[in-house]
Amino acid sequence: NSLASHVQDFKSHSSHLLSVDLYFKGNIKLRVFVIYIPPPAEGVLRSDTIDLLIQQLILTKQAGFYHAICGDFNMHLDKYYPIYFNQPQIASKHIHRLFFHLLSQRYEDYTPINLSNSLGTFHRNDQITRVDYRQTRRVFKFDSVTDIQWTEFANKADALCDVLPSTFSSWHINQMCEYLQSQILKSANATLPSSTVGNNYTPKVPKDLEILTQHYRFLNHLMHSIRLLRKYPLTYSAAHEHKWSIHLHRLQNILQLYKKVFTFIPTLPLSLSSCRQDNFKSLLDDLSNISKSLREFHLLQEKEFQDSSICAHLDDRNNNFETDVSSFIDSTLSRTRRHITLDRVFIDHPTQPQLLTDPKDVDDAVINHFQNFVPIKSTPPISIDTLPDRWSSAYQPMDDVSSSIYDSLMNPLPSTNGYPPFLPLLTVKPLVLP
Repeated sequence: NSLASHVQDFKSHSSHLLSVDLYFKGNIKLRVFVIYIPPPAEGVLRSDTIDLLIQQLILTKQAGFYHAICGDFNMHLDKYYPIYFNQPQIASKHIHRLFFHLLSQRYEDYTPINLSNSLGTFHRNDQITRVDYRQTRRVFKFDSVTDIQWTEFANKADALCDVLPSTFSSWHINQMCEYLQSQILKSANATLPSSTVGNNYTPKVPKDLEILTQHYRFLNHLMHSIRLLRKYPLTYSAAHEHKWSIHLHRLQNILQLYKKVFTFIPTLPLSLSSCRQDNFKSLLDDLSNISKSLREFHLLQEKEFQDSSICAHLDDRNNNFETDVSSFIDSTLSRTRRHITLDRVFIDHPTQPQLLTDPKDVDDAVINHFQNFVPIKSTPPISIDTLPDRWSSAYQPMDDVSSSIYDSLMNPLPSTNGYPPFLPLLTVKPLVLP
């Protein structure tokens, strides 16, 4: 991160407010606040967090810091704008004190509203607001990039880097890196395949293990092709030679990349025609040995990743015990949240069947169903004789009760066999049922 060298201090003001101080050349100081304001249901904590943020903003401004605020406000700034401009008396009320402070002190909002339906994660009355969509980021699919795309990417990057070498060499190293990074990203966005993912996206496996898996699959596909040539030698053609020249280059890269894994590095033929003498047997044996070594290494790497993942999840669970009890309980009980979305209801009436699609009608029908049809209607039995036999026999009163069952009730508690010595001092009052 090019900003890491500028970080001078960070402070946790509360469990919901954090600040980071960055110093730049020319005595420029920047303080970034990261905040989470609890929802209205947690009124006291929400109010305390808002007051703390306003207090820190005032102190930061007095200290001469540039500052920025980011995080989750659990508020709708878009709905407050009309109140601020058209109803100043309401805008200055205590409930709106945070937004009133920010706008009256000339703070600017640099987060645009994304009105794309594809990014909205929650819709309320067909409106998408700032807190109703999840920020996304782009992930490049480097494994599926073709040679043509790599060439286009390189040419595009060269064209974008149009700064004179004399000017570039006069820059500070940080400016050089930031300039190159921005131009490379512009070129990648224009030429390389990518996908849009959420900010909480994490790869399922480490990049090294993913690359190793791809190399292992490549070897298996190549061995399958060689086996087909052994089985059908007459299918050999010049196309196989062209493919082998490409595969040979990748094989050499694999041998170089994992040279510590192989006990013996074979010499691969430059052409397939030289392997036809023994019907590709030697080549297939060499590829099998390479594949076997990669397979063993792959299993070892998978086991290490599995162990590290388990340790990481255990650490997260231990941290949640102190910071997020709800997540700790969910992970401990291995509970997963599941839900279904009912967007239509079909009423199977004998004479007037009906399909409901209006959300309100669907809600009413679901509520009516669970209130009147799901519960098991039961009434207490009139007498014990109406119970099933296996229940009536269990609840039938006894004809006679021997008084000897109460003989031991007044006996003192023993002071041995592990009982504390003070227990015999307790007075035991038996409860005798009529």
